[in-house]
Amino acid sequence: MLAGNTISKIIATIGGLFLANFYGPDNYGVYNVFLSYIYILPVLTGLRLDNVMIMQRGSKEIRNLFSGILVISFVLTLLIMTVMLLLKGFGIMSFRLPYSILVLTGIGGVLSVWNLTQNNLFTKYRLFQQISTSLVISSLFAVAFQAVFYFMGWKETGLIYGWLIGLTASFIYNVRVSKGRLRKIDIPLFKQSVRENKRIVQYSYPSDAINVVANNIMPILVLIYFSQTDVGIYSMAFKILSVPLMLLAGSVSRVYFQKAVSVNYSDKKRLYDLTLKVIYPNVLIMLVFVILLNTIGVWLLGIFLDEKWTGLGSYILALSFWIMARSAMNPIAPVVMVINKNHYSLIFNIYLLLVNFVALYLGVLKGDFLYCIWVFSFLSGAGYLALLAMVLTELKKNAKRQ
Repeated sequence: MLAGNTISKIIATIGGLFLANFYGPDNYGVYNVFLSYIYILPVLTGLRLDNVMIMQRGSKEIRNLFSGILVISFVLTLLIMTVMLLLKGFGIMSFRLPYSILVLTGIGGVLSVWNLTQNNLFTKYRLFQQISTSLVISSLFAVAFQAVFYFMGWKETGLIYGWLIGLTASFIYNVRVSKGRLRKIDIPLFKQSVRENKRIVQYSYPSDAINVVANNIMPILVLIYFSQTDVGIYSMAFKILSVPLMLLAGSVSRVYFQKAVSVNYSDKKRLYDLTLKVIYPNVLIMLVFVILLNTIGVWLLGIFLDEKWTGLGSYILALSFWIMARSAMNPIAPVVMVINKNHYSLIFNIYLLLVNFVALYLGVLKGDFLYCIWVFSFLSGAGYLALLAMVLTELKKNAKRQ
């Protein structure tokens, strides 16, 4: 699964970099606002019932929850999109997006949550090869059709249409794999399964919902107060910095989580040492990457990208502190659950959400979007470091108590 995830991200990143240069920062900005909604919707509409599904042991309960999640997510997405369209129709909120893009957002949201649910089902049945194939199919189809649509002259919507085709292709593949696992929903059994694991919904859902909104709301807010070009350049800097971290965190955190759970019961001192061993190399790798990106990388990007992307280096520099602080915490994030300090995550996610609004307010007040990004980077980075300090302090206390 790791190989598939890595390959899909490399395809999406390299292909996306080439295509972004063709489409320009303004169209790339609208595309990333669209993606921000897409990333938020599955978490809001799935209610984190996929975690309940993973906790089940019986095949009947798993399939029943799988079918129930698909229906619930569809209904909630339809409800959210109806409210958004009505708000736009009555002139209460414009969202700075046309009706067609909002409708496509709803379609993408439904397909995304269904794909995520299917992937969790495959994880439960250990169908890791199928998950890898699904991710690669999505990236290949998306990049290929985004290129096709550009040359067809669909510059304003080509990135969105291409991405949706990639998502649809992976969805069709997933449906073929999960064929036979759909069943008529047994409502009493569904309620019982949720009731037995209600703490997952009660505690993980609010924290995860706030987290996904905090991590993806900036492009949505920026489009309201600044230009599409500002959103596009910021999103490109964000993506370039984030990809290595996502690859590192994705590979390390799974292994770390498994080891942390077993070590926590037997040797808490070893858990503290293990955590430090994960943090140090991860931060070192990201530090080297950030230094290279802000020197040679920015120079190469200046040669590759046209003049429309002027200022990208300034955004990369502004976000560098944020990515370094995040790189220290992301790989060990699961330890918060291991030491039973879930409220740390909830408090941090609320703080991170507030940082977005504070940074945007100050940026609008000053009339400078880059200033907004500097404030965001400093405050959010400080938050990640504070969370890291709290976690390490707790681990050290636990080690001394043993």
